[in-house]
Amino acid sequence: MTHVNGVICNTLTFYNKNYEIDKELNSLLIRHILTNDINSLLLFGNTGEGQIFSDKIEEKIKLIDLSFEITKQKTPIIIGIYGDDADDILNQIETLAKKFTALNFMITPPITKKLSSQDIKSYFENILSSIDPKNQIYLHNNPGLFAGNEITPNLIEELLEFSNLKGLNDSFYNIKNCKSFIQLLNKNFSVCCGMEENSQVFFQLVPIEQRKYSGIVSSISNLVNMFSKLFRYALEDNILELLQLQEQINDIRNKIYFKQNENCESLSLKYAFLYLYKDLISNSIEHINFITTKAQDDFDSIVKERIEATMNYLVNQKHIYHLYSLGKKDIYQFHDIIKTFSNIDILVKQGKVKKIKGPYKADINTLYKVIFENSKLVFRFRTSVFLQLENIINEKLLFPFLDKTLNPEELDLRKKVKQIINSKTGSYIFKKENPSIIPVRNLIYYDETKEIIPYIFSVQEYIRGKPLFQLINQYINEGKNLNTSKFLNLFENLGEHLGHLHSIKFDSFYRKIRDIGGNKKISPSAFFTNELENKIQEAKKNGVDFGNQIRAYFNNNKTLIEDDKEYVLIHNDFQSQNIIVKEELGTIQINGFVGFDKWCVGHRAQDFVKMDYWILKPLNISSFYDAFYKAYSKYHKVNNDFRKKIELYKLLWLLNEYNFESDLIRKSKQIPIINTVPSSLENYLFEIKAIIR
Repeated sequence: MTHVNGVICNTLTFYNKNYEIDKELNSLLIRHILTNDINSLLLFGNTGEGQIFSDKIEEKIKLIDLSFEITKQKTPIIIGIYGDDADDILNQIETLAKKFTALNFMITPPITKKLSSQDIKSYFENILSSIDPKNQIYLHNNPGLFAGNEITPNLIEELLEFSNLKGLNDSFYNIKNCKSFIQLLNKNFSVCCGMEENSQVFFQLVPIEQRKYSGIVSSISNLVNMFSKLFRYALEDNILELLQLQEQINDIRNKIYFKQNENCESLSLKYAFLYLYKDLISNSIEHINFITTKAQDDFDSIVKERIEATMNYLVNQKHIYHLYSLGKKDIYQFHDIIKTFSNIDILVKQGKVKKIKGPYKADINTLYKVIFENSKLVFRFRTSVFLQLENIINEKLLFPFLDKTLNPEELDLRKKVKQIINSKTGSYIFKKENPSIIPVRNLIYYDETKEIIPYIFSVQEYIRGKPLFQLINQYINEGKNLNTSKFLNLFENLGEHLGHLHSIKFDSFYRKIRDIGGNKKISPSAFFTNELENKIQEAKKNGVDFGNQIRAYFNNNKTLIEDDKEYVLIHNDFQSQNIIVKEELGTIQINGFVGFDKWCVGHRAQDFVKMDYWILKPLNISSFYDAFYKAYSKYHKVNNDFRKKIELYKLLWLLNEYNFESDLIRKSKQIPIINTVPSSLENYLFEIKAIIR
């Protein structure tokens, strides 16, 4: 067995209200701890609420199994064993040791029953003499937690006759005793400091040549990598760095730990961890609600804000090494990310990876901003399980149309489209002399093979700025006037850009971009009618009982679609989230458009639906409407029939959104069954009724 020393993480335990181990959260936690440079895991210690699991062997086995699976038995694992009766302790050890031969055990004196010194000695002798010598045992000395029962230096000296006694975790409350324990340090017996706030003092008591046999049992190591640095400074006898780092650690402990009762340290750490990985953790995990509810009872908003701010600081200062996830199952460390993409020449040319930021929320993709020596790039991984799109990187086919390398009217269009679709890797870099007709950024690399990672992905240049909705919200929150010349100019520019995009015209309607240039032609009216009927039938299952009124409205207006023979390239998700702007020198510059996962060939009116619903209508500033539509009308006709077409496409979109959100609510375990529908669904229904009136 591997000798235990260095940084021993007193690991948290995530479980639900029935005390069942939560595999997803514990898996993420263990991977995070290992990434942050620890030497051993202490499962079911006092931070891991081990006393709660004393009689829950099956749940212990679940977590031990999971830990060995993740560590691949390369990291020593210690199991905390608690009780008052020596036979109970022996039964726990024997049961676990039979199943896991590589386990170490940390045992305590009786936890609720005060014994005499002689009885404590008999208690440990009974245990140590009765178990297999292969089972390495570490003792835990903390009289304050264990009914005043103290492990003394004399007792340790007497117990060392048992070869399976391999070390002591000392609470460091009695410095005189700790000095005596340190004198027993050697390659076969380690002494660890169990009071992380005094680690620096402890290490200075240990002779430098003996420090490699010592260690720290740390709870804050569930989050940070700082104790690995502190242990290294101790081995190097770098006293100044040791002192400074200990001060930092103590300051961080004070900001994260909220000690209202004995369980609050663990609760604080759990809350901090859940905040750190809030974007990676499944909303349906019951334990999140369990922790959040307890935190709500014990923490005020100031405490939670302090913990959250501290976590942000620790990540930025690299005191926490963050894990990166694609979807929910695939978790990568920083060096894994670098290694994964190190064989792609065009990425190697960007220089060394300096920083990775993310993941950022997106409906369809998992996004990371990767800062290289020579550039900033955005990695987009198609990870959505809800929105199944054509399984290609859409920009690879879009961008040639934007700079007119591809012409919808050329005779061999289908051949060129097929060549692009069949190319599984590549890039698309716009030439200075032949730029895109709307502002977008170069497609640095794309890969659809799923050989590097199990997702198709693309790498694009980073666009400076922020989504338009963030800028608008910032103005509203700060009480600034939106109705200004710079916003009028912005909406005029948006109208012009959309007009430019719609200047790319096709001779027919294509249901999928893969079909462009081919003979799979379909009537847009028939397609719309079929889609609408499907949405009406689905909405009926979701409680919408006015489908006949929707059909009647469509039948009265369907000639608007039947008579429209103009098919153009549309963004199909033209909204504020996909418009990146930068405010500087008194103007708002549109730096780029993103979010082309849904682009297609269709009718111009489709691109006005989300623009109207998400931007123009909520702002309700008529001058913005006028500026946008006036600029667009320079390129394409805008009349009453066109506005009615927008309402038709809006109707179809609202039904789709209503059904989609209803499905999510039904699938989610987090949202309780209630008598009223969520406000967003009410809004969709209200808008649908307003259209068909």
